[in-house]
Amino acid sequence: MSIIKQSSLFTVFLIIFGFILRYYSVYNLGIEINFLSIAVNVLIAGLIGGAGFYLGQLTGKESLAIKHLALSAALVFLISHTLSYLLGLYQISWFAYVAVVFTAAFIAALRIPKIFSKVK
Repeated sequence: MSIIKQSSLFTVFLIIFGFILRYYSVYNLGIEINFLSIAVNVLIAGLIGGAGFYLGQLTGKESLAIKHLALSAALVFLISHTLSYLLGLYQISWFAYVAVVFTAAFIAALRIPKIFSKVK
């Protein structure tokens, strides 16, 4: 599969996982946040994460299966969300969170193909 297709699938998975998990947490807490604002926030972060993954794929030049792309997107979201929460990046700036998403996606594109190639 080409790098553009992989990056596009990763971006779609990242947006889907991000939206589901963010909307669930907002709904579960009972906070009144507009549906559209959550969608825009997740869309922008997902696109920037997809760009990081694309650059990582250009550097690493290794392909992943679709199930591994989905797992990678879930891991990138969870790692970036948890790290941003622990470091307080949400209070500092939204750009700091986006930088963490970009960096996590870039590193995931480099490292995760090596992890799954050892499993085979």
